[in-house]
Amino acid sequence: MKVRVETLERTTLVIPEGRLDFSAAARFQQHIEQALTGRDAAPAALIIDCAALEYVSSAGLRVFLLAARASQRAGIAFALSALQPAVREVFELSGFSRMMAVHTDRDAALAQLPSGPVYKERHAVVANDAAELPTLTRFLQEFWSAAKLPADAALPFELALEEAFMNIVMHGAPAGTARVEVSLVLAGPRLTITIEDDGPQFDPLSLPAPDITAALEQRRVGGQGVHLMRQMMDEVSYQRVAARNQLKMSRQIDR
Repeated sequence: MKVRVETLERTTLVIPEGRLDFSAAARFQQHIEQALTGRDAAPAALIIDCAALEYVSSAGLRVFLLAARASQRAGIAFALSALQPAVREVFELSGFSRMMAVHTDRDAALAQLPSGPVYKERHAVVANDAAELPTLTRFLQEFWSAAKLPADAALPFELALEEAFMNIVMHGAPAGTARVEVSLVLAGPRLTITIEDDGPQFDPLSLPAPDITAALEQRRVGGQGVHLMRQMMDEVSYQRVAARNQLKMSRQIDR
């Protein structure tokens, strides 16, 4: 596989040609990493133009995923363009086409790049008390308004934030005895909510999924919140970091 890199002002174009299989994945990842850091400065946007990409396997998908995450962390707008039919099918089957901005061609991708800052971040700290829920909802709504995000796209994030916070309140330390830190990070079209608390270890994603096909008398009470979080967000992950619970939820916002 060949890889070309072009620069248009502060946008870097990475152009793979041929087959992106296991043997080519490591070298392609090196090109992406170099493109993200830039020769003199990191780019404002990274577009992978797939017009000449004929084949992609799971090893290649992994590189795309790592590139999208690295771009998000760095505040770099990330997009794909011109997926050929065989490659598009792999992206659709894997769900990747729902996690990343995909445009019909390079010009369309360039036209959709944000004109202003692509990276916005805010933080809030509250006690693990149900009375603080309105504070967090207001925090998210103020962020939403300031970032000029579409009002009709807010509901999934409000719901996911409430469910995650109330899980901490109900299953964590006694009310008011732990700190809950909420971070909102908007990178390009993707918003990530990170919720950390210093209560006892609790992984909400370990709870069994409800049987949504069960009859009324067989339906288990509880477990709906985590199910809604998973369904509303593109990605949800949990880890225990430095004696703190950390839950991350992210979703792409269509403007």
